[in-house]
Amino acid sequence: MTTSPPPPRRFRLVRITQLLLIVTALFLSVASFVDMPRFGAEARSMSYGVAIGSGLLCLSRAVLVRGERTPWALLGAGLVSYGCGTVYHNVAVHDSGTAIRPSLADLGWLLFYPACYLAVILLLRRRLVRLHRSVWLDAFVGLLGVAALTSGIGVAMARANPEYSAWTMTVNVIYPLADLLLILLVATVFGVLGRRSGRVWWLLGAGLAGFAAADSLLLVIVTIGGEPSGGVLPSLWMFSVLMPALAAWLRPRWRPPASMSGWGVIAVPLVLATVALGLLVLGATIALPPLTVGLAAATVLAALTRAAFTFIEVQQLAESRVLARTDDLTGLANRRGFIERLARVEQNLGSPGTFALLLLDLDRFKVINDSLGHQAGDALLTQVGSRISDALRPGDLHARLGGDEFAVLLEDADCDAARSVADRVLAVLADPFDVGGVTLHVGASIGAAVYPEHAQDAQTLLRRADVAMYSAKTNRSGVEAYHPGADTNSLARLDLIEALRAALGTGQLEVHYQVKVALDSGRADAVEALVRWRHPTRGLLAPCDFVPLAEQAGFMRMLTIEVLQSALDQCRRWHAAGLDVAVAVNLSASDLLDRGFPEEVSRMLTGFGLSPAALELEVTETTLMLDRARSANVLGQLRELGVGIAVDDYGTGYSSLARLLELPVTVLKLDKSFIQRLEHDKRAEAIVRSTVQLAHSLDLRIVVEGVETPAALRMLTDVGCDLAQGYLLGEPGPPEQITEQLRRRASPDGTIDVGSVPGSGGRTTIAGPAYPPSGEGAIGRDATARDGGARDGGTRESSSRDGDARDGGARDGGAREGGTREAAALAARAAARGGRRAGGHATTREVPC
Repeated sequence: MTTSPPPPRRFRLVRITQLLLIVTALFLSVASFVDMPRFGAEARSMSYGVAIGSGLLCLSRAVLVRGERTPWALLGAGLVSYGCGTVYHNVAVHDSGTAIRPSLADLGWLLFYPACYLAVILLLRRRLVRLHRSVWLDAFVGLLGVAALTSGIGVAMARANPEYSAWTMTVNVIYPLADLLLILLVATVFGVLGRRSGRVWWLLGAGLAGFAAADSLLLVIVTIGGEPSGGVLPSLWMFSVLMPALAAWLRPRWRPPASMSGWGVIAVPLVLATVALGLLVLGATIALPPLTVGLAAATVLAALTRAAFTFIEVQQLAESRVLARTDDLTGLANRRGFIERLARVEQNLGSPGTFALLLLDLDRFKVINDSLGHQAGDALLTQVGSRISDALRPGDLHARLGGDEFAVLLEDADCDAARSVADRVLAVLADPFDVGGVTLHVGASIGAAVYPEHAQDAQTLLRRADVAMYSAKTNRSGVEAYHPGADTNSLARLDLIEALRAALGTGQLEVHYQVKVALDSGRADAVEALVRWRHPTRGLLAPCDFVPLAEQAGFMRMLTIEVLQSALDQCRRWHAAGLDVAVAVNLSASDLLDRGFPEEVSRMLTGFGLSPAALELEVTETTLMLDRARSANVLGQLRELGVGIAVDDYGTGYSSLARLLELPVTVLKLDKSFIQRLEHDKRAEAIVRSTVQLAHSLDLRIVVEGVETPAALRMLTDVGCDLAQGYLLGEPGPPEQITEQLRRRASPDGTIDVGSVPGSGGRTTIAGPAYPPSGEGAIGRDATARDGGARDGGTRESSSRDGDARDGGARDGGAREGGTREAAALAARAAARGGRRAGGHATTREVPC
């Protein structure tokens, strides 16, 4: 068992001294009420030591303890001076009959007041954030008021007591005025700090107020011709001078800084201005000295000047109040203003009334802010705020809560009205933004919640609108209304985000692959990297379960780099095993906007000892539209390295065909949605055929994903598609599984074997030409080989794409023999008769990384 060390010896002595002072004060107080023999003069002499002992304890506090030394030293010196003045008065003046005339005792007493004032002001200054300039004007008002009151009372006393000199009257008038200032100062302190000012201030304030009260009581007794006697007066005086000694050695608790506000700030100037005004009124009825009238008038003028400053401060305070509730960037209401308005609406709403909240968060704003800089991000937020305001109804409150998050308060609105407004907001945000000459497209996700349908109080409603907003962001649906149970999903999402953040770089992320098969040769010389997360408790998670969360949380870039490193490392292993494979990795928006990304890719390729042709980077149309100039620049640098560039999910975005001419694209990857609709919509087949022709006309390779039926595979072969991937050709899997698929397709037999795929109904063999011995035709191969006539092992010249070679059955340089297509069609139909996959293979949506 451990015990705390005993306090230092000097602190124990302080406690003993304090205890002795308390005991002495109690004894003297009792002695002042009870007649004790032999303790008259002795008790009176012991009372002198209470003030001196209290002052010495304050001085020891200034010497032994760091911090606040000056105020406690001043207060201690003032108490010692007052005690010494009392000793001198009782020894040299008390029995001389000249008690009212000034003496050295008055010097000791009067020195106490300025020392006390300075000590209190310095102690208060340490608790204040800052002193306003008006404080000095308050002090000037106080000085003028005290001077006016002193002169007036002094003249009145001189007229009533002509036997005394003006100097004697002046000295005796100072005491009540000094006590008045002391009381006003204490009142000011508690007016500023409030009731929770702390134990130190309560003891100190009680002591100073008691001291002023005892001094004033003594003046009253002397003025009416009485003699100070024992009882209340000495007891009050002793306990008043004892309080500072107890306050000095209290350990102060931490208190928040106070500000110069409240009634205590104007207590002193208000009282003295009132006194000065009273003197002016009194001067109209009785003859007051010109000095008194002049000082009173100056006090009133100074008080009016102080009032003018107060008016200015109030006006500035009103402006500050508005600014405190306004977003300085957009000019909209900020979070504080929005919450206050929301609370008022809730409070004033009648029982049948409703209102709705919309929370809006921009998509991919962090990428723009990090890539283009905060200045561009601020300019974009300003434009977004203006557009949202244009889409709202009159009277709707629009606020920016912080970052890229906006809120809209719709009074007298239900779910339908909220969705209608949200749709208008999305519509105005769909148009491109021009930020510093850069064209940007920014999407948004909106969550809606309605009172009282979704919550019974405003705070809960705000939280549930936030939950709905994240649901819209996760589902990429644009607008979502809150539905019961979504709170649990929101908490689970936050937990998953933090778990993903911790999983980065720890080996929990796994990269699976899916082969891409060349339809004219049957070979699989390329794969696509697809990330998986081996969650500690939830098992293996697909990309759609966590990649959108990484985009929202802002660490998509780290995820992409980790996947890219794993994919290049596996590609190096395949090359070492004799499998000449190219790997495709998806890029995020943050990668495409990072000017340093090409250099980082080059370092990784060099580190793994791979040719740039072994890597293909896939970008979506939506990502390309984020910042055209910067994305084109980054893609151009990547293409200069020799890296292949593919447009993923082609046909589902909003890019124009002109973008294909501006960007260094080598591959078009048609979205799976067109292939999955082939059997039900003839227009899908027309789109596939025209897209293949467009790609070949632009000297691009075409890849189709989502191939799951032999009929789709046959149609793609008929239209001349270059590559295909899907469950029919090979399911995604870990590197070991994909290695076996690559080995099976490495033999140059010129066939595509799908007989091993469950549900294929047998074996479908699509013949093709022999493989080129050098393995040319894989994704990302050198452009020279492709454009020089060696594409996919054939001899197609770029000039023969639209000529008799294609019409005469000599496509790909005549390497495909006549009748091959017909044989493939017959084989496919036989496989289809043997048993079409029931309902088609369930497609797992791949959210690429």
